[in-house]
Amino acid sequence: MRSFSFFENALFGDSAVILRTLLQLRVLVFGALVGFLWILDKQTAWPVHYSSILLIVGCAIVWSAWLLFHFKRRLFESRAIPSARHHLIEQRAILRELIIDGCCLALVVFLSGRSENPFIYYFLVLIAVAATVLSGKIAWLFAAVGVCVYSLFLYLDINEHFHHMSDQYQFHLLGMWVNFFGSSLVTCYFISKLANALREQQQQLGKIREETLKNEQLIGIGTLAASTVHALGTPLSTLAVLLGEMRNSADTEEKRTDIDTMLTQIQRCTTTMKKLSMLADYEDDSNQQESVAELAATLREHYVLSKPSLYPSINLPESTQHQRIRHSLLLHHALINLVDNAIEAAQNRVSVDFDTDRDFLYISIVDDGPGMPLKAVKDWGKPQHSSKKDGLGIGVLLANSTIERLGGTVAIHVVDLDTAAPKQVPQTHVQVKLPLSQQPHLS
Repeated sequence: MRSFSFFENALFGDSAVILRTLLQLRVLVFGALVGFLWILDKQTAWPVHYSSILLIVGCAIVWSAWLLFHFKRRLFESRAIPSARHHLIEQRAILRELIIDGCCLALVVFLSGRSENPFIYYFLVLIAVAATVLSGKIAWLFAAVGVCVYSLFLYLDINEHFHHMSDQYQFHLLGMWVNFFGSSLVTCYFISKLANALREQQQQLGKIREETLKNEQLIGIGTLAASTVHALGTPLSTLAVLLGEMRNSADTEEKRTDIDTMLTQIQRCTTTMKKLSMLADYEDDSNQQESVAELAATLREHYVLSKPSLYPSINLPESTQHQRIRHSLLLHHALINLVDNAIEAAQNRVSVDFDTDRDFLYISIVDDGPGMPLKAVKDWGKPQHSSKKDGLGIGVLLANSTIERLGGTVAIHVVDLDTAAPKQVPQTHVQVKLPLSQQPHLS
């Protein structure tokens, strides 16, 4: 179970656990090596420079213990505050520790029999770890270095005393080198391929889980919307009847004006509920199309009627007007939702710019507001608490989901105030990307 946990962490990015495990493995392996070489030095005539090896291994173990016990919080702080920067630092730390292991191993093998020392096969462990945790290029580099080191040791042994060995022992040493070379290639190639395949599979499963969660949230929101329509229908009708009677009995023009205002607001609520009911039963027809000009006209008409405090500037180039996209009432409301958010955040200006290339329609919604917190930008498009007083925090989620169902994407860009030019106005830029219809329009 522990080895499986290490392999899973290696594949899926828990670099802190990998680094800690490598340090523990170094202490365990090099500690056992010192004991094994001490026995060889005392009981056999094996050429072992025990004092030099003890110094090298001792330095490696002390370094590992220092990292494990004195810098544990620094090494693993990313588990509490995960970030791309911490992950990159830990990846570099893993590479550094593998290089240290490789250098220590090469020195120990050189001082204890060179090509005759089977402990050189520990290089295969380092190659396997590099292939699993790091990139394929680094794994192949480790494999190449390991083969070169082994080849150098074998070359030195051949020049010094290879001719004193029996034919069988010579063949044995050559066979060990061939075995090491082949094992390095196989380990590096197959483990790299396996790790990449498993990472891709995990990413796909993560996307599926995220999409499933989003669909469940949308179903819940749709159910709540339908229940709300039915629940509010009767109270609004009752209020409309009562206000009508009050208007008939009102004795001043001021009271009639106030009642007319309330009736207008109730009628607006009723109209909105009817649209919501229509959207709940609406099914997109993939054969329906509309021009970009019609989409822009819908936005203009909406804001002319709603009379917002800040009217958006809608810019539509002539070359874009006749391009066609898939028609969707849900898309209209998604764009209105995004523009409404920009209007509420803006100080003096909101612009909606249309543009196209060969395959896509681009809708840029830009406001000159104060920007957004970094956490809000990171979680944008996900369910979260609204920063608006009366907001529910689901408008952007629904807009994103609608546009993604139509094959499009939504991206947000915020000017970083720390890096912005002194005269640059802070802006929030939302870009909607939708596929253009490739089917001919049937009039």
